[in-house]
Amino acid sequence: MPSWPIPTVSAAERVAQAHRKAVGEPAAVADAPATYPVIGEHVDHYGGAAVMGLSSLRAAVAYSPRADDRVTVTTHRPGAQPVTDEISDEEIRRRGAQQQPGVDDHGRPTVAPVPVGGAAARLGGLVWTLIHRQLLSRDTGGLDVTVVNDIPRGVGLGADAAVDAAVALALQAGDAEIDQAPVRTRLAETCAQSNEMFSAFPPLRARHTATLRGLGETVSVIDYADGSVTQAPHPVDAAHRAFVVGLPEDRQPDHSPGVDTVRRHRRFVDDACKAFGAESLRSLPDAPGRVLDWLRAVHKVRGVDGTPSVAEAAGWLNFDEAETRRALSTARALRSRRGEDIGRLLAESQRQLHPLLGVDACDELAALCLTRGAVAARATAAGLASGVWALVPEKAAGNFAADLAEDGLLVVELHRGERAGVITPAEA
Repeated sequence: MPSWPIPTVSAAERVAQAHRKAVGEPAAVADAPATYPVIGEHVDHYGGAAVMGLSSLRAAVAYSPRADDRVTVTTHRPGAQPVTDEISDEEIRRRGAQQQPGVDDHGRPTVAPVPVGGAAARLGGLVWTLIHRQLLSRDTGGLDVTVVNDIPRGVGLGADAAVDAAVALALQAGDAEIDQAPVRTRLAETCAQSNEMFSAFPPLRARHTATLRGLGETVSVIDYADGSVTQAPHPVDAAHRAFVVGLPEDRQPDHSPGVDTVRRHRRFVDDACKAFGAESLRSLPDAPGRVLDWLRAVHKVRGVDGTPSVAEAAGWLNFDEAETRRALSTARALRSRRGEDIGRLLAESQRQLHPLLGVDACDELAALCLTRGAVAARATAAGLASGVWALVPEKAAGNFAADLAEDGLLVVELHRGERAGVITPAEA
């Protein structure tokens, strides 16, 4: 399979043209980059840290208001026919109500159903969430949304997160402070919250933060202990190139088991935070021991239904603590240009993703990349995608990409990208 194509005409220009042809002049146009986790993407609920990079591949959106209450989304992807999806405002409200916290007849918290649906449900839910967070007027009606997405799906490059960020920005295009950190922070939080309620895939919060607040020449270090976003030197330099290697979409396995594990892991961490009245488990002294004692008490009083085993929970907590330390150490290694430490930390993270987090981490694919010349390889979103990102010496990069493409794998070179932005329709 050839390497993923690099478009010669920007996604923003193509989405404006497609929207004008199908709907008319767009009210706003925005685009956003692909993202890839260097390390730490699964520890946000714990209060951990993540290191995220931006790619030059982008998704772009254009929208116009509708006279009715429906959200219609038409998506254009490379080599495929456009796909249209739609949903009514009434259905969005019904799904939003299902996701609200409640209690059963015994006074125990209920678990909301797993969200279902495609692009219209996800983006309609985003509009609903923006309204409820007072970022959009309650008079906002239906929308026609056109999407051009050059980001491959299912390999951990955040194709959906890029669309979320672009839509959020487009709907806020008139805000004079749209490029200021407080506004973008709130939009990133809103995108992640909306995804929890309306997306069939659990969100990696760091993607939305990096997409909206990152910088192209560096990688973002997102510390959920205090919500800070700082920058570290990019791992890709004159001596190295980076690639994402994954399975083509028609060969990707069912990710449902990984999605279920990731959701259960997050729900457990959130429940433990509520039980201890802590903002995050990272802020709780001696968290692993105290949380496991609490879980044993829960099992004794309420039984084991709906809760992880003590062994599974211990694995999650051990991973969360160790991955947080590794992410912060990786940021320090990047800042001090200690390349050997970066490779060691990523390798250690890769080894622990499957046994401790309990999700498919594309171990064989990562090992293949190392065999073919990569100095580091790590899953892009363990359990949620079929890809790894690899750091390859410049002198080996050509053969690395050609050999893996010849093996039938999808190979995407990670050129540096720029954060999401609003584009004047006349310029698109």
